[in-house]
Amino acid sequence: MINMKRFALYLFRWQLSTPILWLVVRNLGVGIWSTIIANLIGGSIFFWVDRFIFTSKAVEMWHFKEKGICDSCGKEASLWRLALAPGYDRRDSEPKYFCMECSKKRTDELRRKGIKIRGKSG
Repeated sequence: MINMKRFALYLFRWQLSTPILWLVVRNLGVGIWSTIIANLIGGSIFFWVDRFIFTSKAVEMWHFKEKGICDSCGKEASLWRLALAPGYDRRDSEPKYFCMECSKKRTDELRRKGIKIRGKSG
């Protein structure tokens, strides 16, 4: 499932490559080799930015199910699962999905333990 915050960061990052492409093509001409050189320069720079965006624990990762049974209360509802947050990584653990009420209780409990979670509160 796509994480919208990571996707937005990626789109912003993609726009940052525009000035590099423009500068190289403007100074070297409009040929295919200029475009290839510009893309190699951009790739060399933005590989590291992309790596941060897609592997950073600074951005929360939530999984969502449109409908299912809450693993806590058994209610049928839309379900949430926090998979990744700063100081919290459950991507490889057995997934547990919670309804909105149980998810709020769980995230409040994690906040009390010092885990910084921004989403799904209140």
